[in-house]
Amino acid sequence: MALQLDLNKASAKLVLSLQKAGITTPPSVEVAFDLDVSGSFEDEHRDGLTNDLMARLVPWGLVFDPDKQLDVFTFSSRPDSVYNVGSVNADNYEGFVMREIYEKVPGWSGGTDYSYVLQRNLQLFGWAPQDEVAAEKTKSFFGGLFGGGKKPTVASAPVAKRKSLVLFTTDGENSDKDRTERLLAESEARGDGVYFLFLGVSQQEKQRAAESKKAFGKRAFPFIHGLGEKFNNVGFEPISDVREWVSQTDEAINEALISDELVLWFKQ
Repeated sequence: MALQLDLNKASAKLVLSLQKAGITTPPSVEVAFDLDVSGSFEDEHRDGLTNDLMARLVPWGLVFDPDKQLDVFTFSSRPDSVYNVGSVNADNYEGFVMREIYEKVPGWSGGTDYSYVLQRNLQLFGWAPQDEVAAEKTKSFFGGLFGGGKKPTVASAPVAKRKSLVLFTTDGENSDKDRTERLLAESEARGDGVYFLFLGVSQQEKQRAAESKKAFGKRAFPFIHGLGEKFNNVGFEPISDVREWVSQTDEAINEALISDELVLWFKQ
């Protein structure tokens, strides 16, 4: 059954949830959506589940982002897998993954590294040096190969720093744990105005009866769970059944994602 959404209603419910949490006026925050395209996630992409997950987060772009969109990045392993697909919004979210991502992006069905896409996010929003991941030539190559023609997003010149929220979706643990932790530690030390909200979609481990969500997340995604515990600008939402998760009410999704830590970050 196709996911039925009322984005205006969902956006209004998000504003109400924020008000209940003490955020009277939603802050202006640029929003990115990072999507894992490693091989283990392929079935969920094909079946439309990751598109449904992204669609449930479109209201976050509508409420927070000044351009009312999510900047979509895909990634798997190695720097050249990172790709800025473009933006998703209220007009194009339906079928976006199959139309723009499935078997079309660099690194499709590869392994899993987190750090390279996180660094590209930091560059896009002006927090990391622009020359540390020289990927534009790679993007240009793949743009021609895959018929891209998307506008460049990482310039060689410094860009203005913008407060930003990264919604990071993955189904598995990564191979670059040390580099990822070092990048996040450096970002926190610089005081970057970025919050990373990891959504861990489990394909192998399922939440057991009487097991808390936190305990499940720690068991299924120990590294991401640890990042959330260690860094004040990193959150983690474990998802045991993505089909069930995207079928929740707007209020339930907002409650799951709007943590006390995120509220404090919004208020900074």
